[in-house]
Amino acid sequence: MTQIHAGADVAKKLADWCLDLRAEEIPDDVLAKAEDCIIDAIASAVPGQDVDGARRIHAVANTTYSQGDAAIWFTDKRLHPTGAAFANAASASILDIDDGHRMALGHPGAAVVPAALAAASDTMVSGDDLLVAVIAGYEACIRIGRAEKRKAYHTGNWSGFGACVARARLAGLNAEQLTHALAITAYHGPRVADLTLSADMGSNVKESIPWSVVAGMTAVDLALEGFTGSRDALDIEERFDPAAALEGLGQGFLITRTYFKRYSACRWIHSPIEALLALMEEHNIAPGDVEEVRVDTFHQAASLNNYADPHSLESAQYSIPYCLGLAAALGESALMPVSAANLHNAEVVALASKVKVVHVKEMDSAFPANVPAHVFIRTDRGTFDTHILLPWGEPDRAPARGELVAKFHALAEGRLQALQLDEIVAATEGLRRGTVAPLLSALQASAPIAAVTQKGDAQLTLSGEAR
Repeated sequence: MTQIHAGADVAKKLADWCLDLRAEEIPDDVLAKAEDCIIDAIASAVPGQDVDGARRIHAVANTTYSQGDAAIWFTDKRLHPTGAAFANAASASILDIDDGHRMALGHPGAAVVPAALAAASDTMVSGDDLLVAVIAGYEACIRIGRAEKRKAYHTGNWSGFGACVARARLAGLNAEQLTHALAITAYHGPRVADLTLSADMGSNVKESIPWSVVAGMTAVDLALEGFTGSRDALDIEERFDPAAALEGLGQGFLITRTYFKRYSACRWIHSPIEALLALMEEHNIAPGDVEEVRVDTFHQAASLNNYADPHSLESAQYSIPYCLGLAAALGESALMPVSAANLHNAEVVALASKVKVVHVKEMDSAFPANVPAHVFIRTDRGTFDTHILLPWGEPDRAPARGELVAKFHALAEGRLQALQLDEIVAATEGLRRGTVAPLLSALQASAPIAAVTQKGDAQLTLSGEAR
């Protein structure tokens, strides 16, 4: 593999590297990580497809895009690849239980995986080709996210580049065309201020991931038609740091530092949730015993909306008090995923109202490498506390494949037939031995399962075992 050093011409150098990448050059553990990312994105989309925000995008995709070969997952709908990727990205991202990457400060999988699978549907590609497209997509968008000078916590600003690369590889673009496609994405994709600056963090828009996919996928179509972009777009230092985009390219694979999420909430909330649950279990604290919870955390987490009684499912995902109230009152499974049925629950809101979020400046330096929280629970028996630096799913606390499959089972309970879930996992694990056809088949509509508002007993423990 060619080693590329930092410098100008970022779009060209990324295009060259992404198109030159071959499966035989990629270590087995990296290919396995790509399989993990595919499984996790699909798992995240299973409950997401029924959420209002995702359903609204599905409706628009179905009326806007022509019929094609790309499936809206778990349905009998087939659309143009861009329309299917738009819909599936919405399902994968709407519940905030999709993967993420600390270097780029956001979520690559909900964009890259739907784009790659949609692009693979209109051609018979090998499983290796799909995996390489996913790996290249992650590499490109994470690097561009890292290079953003305005460190906005808004994934859509960079996730479209991953969708662009994944589709470009599978559509057979050459390096010049992909250079233009990346440049087009830079101008046509979202460019939004920090999500935490909005007073309305509870809207369906969230981080603009689905629309970034449309921008990236459409950029490929435009480049194929000869449409041109400003090829120095990623070199413009007002917005990007070219050296940061290219540093270490060819020396490893950034997909390996992807983290996975157990709970349907902003990643910055996962450490407080784990700490609370661990303290309640260790010290046998019942919900009624809680007099006050204090969460010491870093600036970004303290800047979330943190409403005790959020008005929407999306708003709930950005609230430390609500998520802790939910965990304390209803248990871990109520966060896998968060359900609109539990909004305004009196017991949850009462506990959430006892949560105090405190910004501790000394903790700021730990972010973004870590997402620490120090949680104190005051009861009539005394105050108990613990500190969490690395929540479940971090690269340095990486889950085994079995834990990700257990997460899939928990999210799919009452929504997918167990056989279909097993077929999806098996088809993903078989990509290196065949084509994408078994996976695409497994993602088609299955026999219906009655809609449920509350899942059964499927739940993950902190060790990731099914129970």
